[in-house]
Amino acid sequence: MAWFDLDHITPSAAQFNTEKLNWLNQHYLKQADNARLAALIRPRLEARGVLVSAVPALEAIIALYKERVVTLNELADAAEVFYIDLHPNQELLNTQLSAEVIPALQELAERLKTVAWEAGAIGAAIKEIVGKHGLKMPKLAMPLRVMLTGQTQTPSVDAVLTLFSREVVLARIARHL
Repeated sequence: MAWFDLDHITPSAAQFNTEKLNWLNQHYLKQADNARLAALIRPRLEARGVLVSAVPALEAIIALYKERVVTLNELADAAEVFYIDLHPNQELLNTQLSAEVIPALQELAERLKTVAWEAGAIGAAIKEIVGKHGLKMPKLAMPLRVMLTGQTQTPSVDAVLTLFSREVVLARIARHL
């Protein structure tokens, strides 16, 4: 009785599967320690000429974004917007800033001047303004994301806001309103 036979082995070469490789890479990124990832991301940002400051902490950005990226370069891309003087694509900004959302964003900017700078308080302020102006959350969150990060897809908008300093958030909102 044979324990092993060669009947099912083919002469064709193994196939390289980028999708599986990316999945595996993402799996290991999710499992990696934030400090270790920060040590890998910092040189990538510095090579781009991006100065990584103490605020926001690179580890905090990584903690928020590592579930959403596949590679270290994508993680560096996500982190970069927190350290540069960002100028979002004007066409994208124009599609997000409708006449009905501008008053809500102006009121949110006023509220953000005094709200406790933590995700729960910021989230409550956003929800209150969305309700007061009769908007759906994406109608306010999308332009806010674009103004702050240049992207329409981010983790929870209140969590993203807390990574920026209050002054940066207010300055970026004011610049685009």
